Amino acid sequence: MLRDHNAHSIAPAQSAPAAQGYSPAAKWLHWLVVLLVLTQFLISFLMPEIGPNTVPATLISLHFSFGVLIFIVMVIRLNHRLLHPVPLDMPDSPAWERWAAQAMQLAFYFIVLAGPFLGWASASAHKLAVNVFGIIALPDIAATHARWALTAGDIHAYMMWVFLVLIAGHAGAALYHHFFLRDGVLQRMLPARRK
Repeated sequence: MLRDHNAHSIAPAQSAPAAQGYSPAAKWLHWLVVLLVLTQFLISFLMPEIGPNTVPATLISLHFSFGVLIFIVMVIRLNHRLLHPVPLDMPDSPAWERWAAQAMQLAFYFIVLAGPFLGWASASAHKLAVNVFGIIALPDIAATHARWALTAGDIHAYMMWVFLVLIAGHAGAALYHHFFLRDGVLQRMLPARRK
C-alpha cells in the first residue's frame, strides 16, 4: 500500500485527492458490504442462540445464507481492489495513521473472509444444514460434535464482537476526518456529486 501511495504522490498536491478516489464499482461494493453486514448483525441479534439442541429456524437459515453472500461479495471486492489499488491514506497522513488504516483493512478482510468458514464448521458440528437461500445446499465440513468445529463457533462469535468494535472505530475515524480535519477522506467513498 505504501508503494501505491508513493506512486500517487508524484502528482501535484492539489490533484492528489482526485487521483486517490475510489472507482464507482469500489464504492458500490463497499456500501453493499456495509448493508449486508448490518443486515447480518440484525439477524444475529434476533435469532436464537445456537446450542446442542438448536432446531433450524428461518433466522438461522438467513444468517447462514447472508454469511455466504457476504463472503462472495468480499471475494469480489478483494479481487477488484487488487486489480485497482487505491492508497488508504491521504497525502499528508502521519505514519501511525497509515499503519492503523492498513491494519484495520487487513483485520476487516480477515474477519469477513474467515468468519463464514468458522460459522459453517460450527453449523456442521451442530447438525444444522447450510442452505443458501433455499437454492444451494452446502456440504458439512465437520463431523457432528467435532471439538474443533465447536471451538470454531466460539471463535466466530468472539470475532464478530471484535468486528463490531472495528466497525465503530472505522466509522468514527471517517466522521472525525470529515467534520474535524476536513481532509476529504470520507468523500472518497461517497457517490460523486453531479455537477
